[in-house]
Amino acid sequence: MKFRRFAPDSILGWLALILIAGLAASQALTALAHNMDRNEAIVEIEDLRAAERVATFATFLQHTAPVLRASVAQSFSGPSMTVEVTNRANVPEDEESNRRLGHLAKAVSERLRGTGWQEIRVAEAAPTDEQKAKGLMPIRTSIALRDGAWINFEFAAIESLPLATIRVIAWTAFSVLLVLGLSYYAFRRVTHPLEQLTRAAESLGRSGRTEALQETGASEVRRAARAFNEMQGRIRRLLEDRMQMVAAISHDLRTPITRLKLRAEFVEDPEQREKMLRDLDEMETMIKETLALAREDANPERRAKLDLGQLLIDSVEGMEHVTLEIDPALQGASIEAQPIALKRAIVNLVENAVVYGKSARIRLTAAEDFEIGIMDQGPGIPEAELDRVFRPFYRLEASRNRESGGAGLGLAIARSVVRAHGGDIVLKNGPEGGLQATVTLPK
Repeated sequence: MKFRRFAPDSILGWLALILIAGLAASQALTALAHNMDRNEAIVEIEDLRAAERVATFATFLQHTAPVLRASVAQSFSGPSMTVEVTNRANVPEDEESNRRLGHLAKAVSERLRGTGWQEIRVAEAAPTDEQKAKGLMPIRTSIALRDGAWINFEFAAIESLPLATIRVIAWTAFSVLLVLGLSYYAFRRVTHPLEQLTRAAESLGRSGRTEALQETGASEVRRAARAFNEMQGRIRRLLEDRMQMVAAISHDLRTPITRLKLRAEFVEDPEQREKMLRDLDEMETMIKETLALAREDANPERRAKLDLGQLLIDSVEGMEHVTLEIDPALQGASIEAQPIALKRAIVNLVENAVVYGKSARIRLTAAEDFEIGIMDQGPGIPEAELDRVFRPFYRLEASRNRESGGAGLGLAIARSVVRAHGGDIVLKNGPEGGLQATVTLPK
């Protein structure tokens, strides 16, 4: 669970994580193995060079007159190796040696061919602070000559090299960053079409329409974009056929309704005549709203940049029992929208609040998106009905009395318009009563 909290949430993030982890592990293991092999080779070469020098000096001193050996050994001594000839060994007889010192003793012995050597001893000496800081290991070697003299050598050998240096780390980091940069370009080419597909699917789900996707990218992504475009085309044709059918039916109903109105005028009973005319007026209103919805869906209004605050002012102009509050920071805030359609949606919501809630308080704020809150003082709506009221021709008041409500298309049209702009409408009951409609519109 803790890992999921920090795990990436996108394909690009997962690809980057896998690449970074894989590169880092690969580079680290490769550098570690290379440096270990390099260290072993360098140490072995250093030991062989030391063995060559020890064997060469020892051979020369063996063939030097005993009287001259001390002065000759002193001339051999230098910063990297000291040589002296004495009557005793500087390496104790019972000194333990490790694997490396054993190899060094063997290398010296192989180079001192012949039977004139009595004994060869190799041991590690106590390092100084300076030698510890430099990673050096002091080694003492004692070789016994045939006349009983001992040649004592002392030199410092490389104990080990660091597995990683600043230069190695810098080059490793540079190579990782270079590969990451090239990989990021490749990943973006793969994931960008997927992001476009996601945005198009979200837009299609909100508004029922979106632009056709460009069929670019990998073959799998191209097939997905092609399938999405075909699906979108089928959905658009289905919606167009449905709206054309509804518009045709609504248009054809206007003529018989007109004839029924004329016939209703000849009904002698005034009460029945009034009821018939009222029902016919309601049917005619429903047909007009349906035709308006069909025309809007078939011929969407062209978008333009407009002042959202001014749009709200124009929408409520002349309305009674309406108050409007605009955040001062949003004065002059602009939005790309369909002016007439968006104004119609706002008017529908405000009129709904005034009719059912006696008043409407409108407030324009902004966080990530623009938010238009419309609060009334009515009784609210049952929780189970908060989403159903957006269905076309659905009304809480079942009598469909024109005095208590419209044809049931106002909220459906408002949500359709807002969703076509990439936003949404949410209804909720206020904590102290009343109903609040919140319209969100992207900036």
